[in-house]
Amino acid sequence: MFESFNDPVDVLTVFVDGKLRPLRFRWQGRVVKVRSVSGEWVRREGQALLRHYAVTGPGGDTYELCFDPRGPRWILSRAWTGGA
Repeated sequence: MFESFNDPVDVLTVFVDGKLRPLRFRWQGRVVKVRSVSGEWVRREGQALLRHYAVTGPGGDTYELCFDPRGPRWILSRAWTGGA
């Protein structure tokens, strides 16, 4: 099931070869471990460059995380989950 969100999330990240990589995030009171990053892109919003990451979690659920440097803050933009 596909859902759009604009939920703030806490994201644990690392730098790998000079690139930011999400490891896990807290959403709706639970921690979601990032199994893989399947996509990464940048979108300009005014002067800010928003960094988007498509990540896969447990069970194959896919999420779109966005880092907004103006906060700075992380947002969960979309989720594709098997649950109802």
